[in-house]
Amino acid sequence: MSALDSKEQRDNSSLRGDIAATQMHVRVFIISLLLIPCSFVIGAVVVQGQAGPVVEELNPKTASINSIIKLKGYRLYPEAGSKTNAFFIQNGIELPAQTGGGSSVTNNERNGAQSLAVFVPDEIVPGLAQIVVEANGHRSIPVTVTITEWQLPIIKRINPTRGAPGTFVEIEGEGFHVDDEIEVTDTDGNPVRRYGGGSSRGTGFGLREDTPEGVITIRIGNKKYGKGQYTEPYTFTVTNDPLPLELSTWYMKSVAPGQWLDLQVSDSGPLKHSELTEVAFTQAGREIIVAAPKPFIPRVAVPGALSAGKVQLQVRTWRNGQPSEWSEPAVFTLADKPLAPSIGAIRLSKGSWVQLWPGPDRAMSFTVNPGDEVVLNGLWPVDASNLRVSLVRTGEEVTLTATELDEKADWFSEVKVSLPESLEPGEWRMIVSSETDGTHAEVPIVIRVVKQ
Repeated sequence: MSALDSKEQRDNSSLRGDIAATQMHVRVFIISLLLIPCSFVIGAVVVQGQAGPVVEELNPKTASINSIIKLKGYRLYPEAGSKTNAFFIQNGIELPAQTGGGSSVTNNERNGAQSLAVFVPDEIVPGLAQIVVEANGHRSIPVTVTITEWQLPIIKRINPTRGAPGTFVEIEGEGFHVDDEIEVTDTDGNPVRRYGGGSSRGTGFGLREDTPEGVITIRIGNKKYGKGQYTEPYTFTVTNDPLPLELSTWYMKSVAPGQWLDLQVSDSGPLKHSELTEVAFTQAGREIIVAAPKPFIPRVAVPGALSAGKVQLQVRTWRNGQPSEWSEPAVFTLADKPLAPSIGAIRLSKGSWVQLWPGPDRAMSFTVNPGDEVVLNGLWPVDASNLRVSLVRTGEEVTLTATELDEKADWFSEVKVSLPESLEPGEWRMIVSSETDGTHAEVPIVIRVVKQ
């Protein structure tokens, strides 16, 4: 699966469980550097009865040349560079602007929200300007942006601040530009410049796998506009020691005691080298430590002895027989009812994903042949061995065993089932159930069985 996160410049591995939970419904398009028609929408320019692009929001509202501005609205068509044009209008002059991709909602290309990145052109001068998006001959109503003199971005933090070789380092802040460069100075004082880009709020880079241990420095410059200026340096410690995981509990789906919990972490790097990953659950003064069955997957069974309500979580990893320190405590709320499985997409083993998120563009059915292998992507708050898939129609039910698609994958989001050769043609419903707690979910489109 090509997992794509709607947050720009987020390391894909850090939130893959959340991506599965949102049903793979957001698509991020990368154009150059790096998303729908309806009858009438207030704020659109209407040509021949058809609504044009709509820009409802822009961020940031103050920018300079070479900056990246993210537009949000409808019918912005970020997936088609030749289909969408953007212009800055200033002092009566129209300045073409490059676009750089964005996002749309799968299964809702006619009505769903979209985003589009535009880059402030070099010809613009300080003062007020307007941005207009043009698509299929229709133009949006202009939105206003304030143009300032060029200045260095402001770095607010880097995440993480230490990690093993190969770690992806995020640089967060504001005022980043298209041509910003990341200067990384190694332990011997040798600077290496890397292309930045990304979004107005950040950028990032990956450490080389052969990076030696020690403290490196990171700063941002811009060869084209910076005139030799750089931001203040930040330090990062390259280490092969075991490291804890920083939890992002606000992204985690609440499950009940006895179910399986997918931990969301801001950096999954420590898992790549972990020999043992442990999670400490603390509730009412009682601590229970659980080991993840696969140390490289942040997924554990919640102890059944816990109660619904708040629980404190901490995580540590082991490497070379030594434990890391425990992570900072994070508070999480356990549900009083089991969370049901959810299914975001379906495909044949050698086919393309069919997205199941609601919307007018969702397929009405999914066609299979007897004997096919079917793959489901979703959120499974249950051990794979306790997942069952049923094909149901009037008077008939066929029960199948689900297994992990790839046992070596670093996230559990895909299961597979093999359809029996004797499966009768016709229309079936597909239901995925947890044998542990009885929760279930249904594939929301018809499974149409045909013979080759």
